[in-house]
Amino acid sequence: MLDLGLTFLAAVARDPDALAIVDDPLRLTYVEWYERISAVAAGLGELGLAPGDHLVTLLQNRWEAATLHWACQFTGVVITPINWRAKPDELDFCLEDSEAKVLVYEGSSAQTVAGSKAARPRLRVALEPAPASDVPFQRLAGRPVPGAVARGDAEQWSVMLYTSGTTARPKGVPRRQRTERAAAIAHVAQNLYGRGERTLGVMPLYHTMGVRSLLAMALVGGAFICLPRFEAARALELIAAERITNLYLVPTLYHSRATRPSRATGADPTPTPVPCGRDGISRATPVTSMPRGTCS
Repeated sequence: MLDLGLTFLAAVARDPDALAIVDDPLRLTYVEWYERISAVAAGLGELGLAPGDHLVTLLQNRWEAATLHWACQFTGVVITPINWRAKPDELDFCLEDSEAKVLVYEGSSAQTVAGSKAARPRLRVALEPAPASDVPFQRLAGRPVPGAVARGDAEQWSVMLYTSGTTARPKGVPRRQRTERAAAIAHVAQNLYGRGERTLGVMPLYHTMGVRSLLAMALVGGAFICLPRFEAARALELIAAERITNLYLVPTLYHSRATRPSRATGADPTPTPVPCGRDGISRATPVTSMPRGTCS
């Protein structure tokens, strides 16, 4: 079984000029994204992170979050993403439970980090302007470096996701690289994905299905279109503008999408059911159609 670093390198070799990620206005091909991932992977090493160390992220679905996920696969660092809406005490628990060495956060989670006791002694990386004591993310991502070499292996831990903690303290669930790759392959097969798919990256990357959507696109030379947080009108705009070919959402988000007309076009919000199978959503399907796998 290939590790995930080699999985991404295979995508670069197979589809170097294919669109890989979009985070308006950023648009990167696989070879361009590999350069960013390589820079971040080198930066993680400079921060003192070694294979098996945990890096906690408190981020929305943006290109930096997706890039960090792949950089960790190359380096063997265990990415440990948590909900960007977490409260300070919840962040404290996850940082201490995972024994995280580094915390990466953004503006939306800055207040939580400021109120976290466990965050204070740890190395912190900020995506937006932050205190001088924190490392700017741009310092990691914004310089040319040699292409990253996959230093992990299929048996190493890939990611640790925390349960919601509705009945007790959240539990960290680690998953190996081989398990994550196998699950992504199964996701591609179950949803009958073809080459060059385009998915709306809205399922959070601290959730197993957000991660699945991200990894699956690399397997098929597809594009991950970032939507930092779900908003129905913006989702409809991206579905149309980026020619989204598949969606993976929870039922409540489908309902929101189906009952909210497009802000740009005022399109009829009533969904048009389509048969299950490869022709579920295609580039020719109206944006109000339901996704692949929805049966009429």
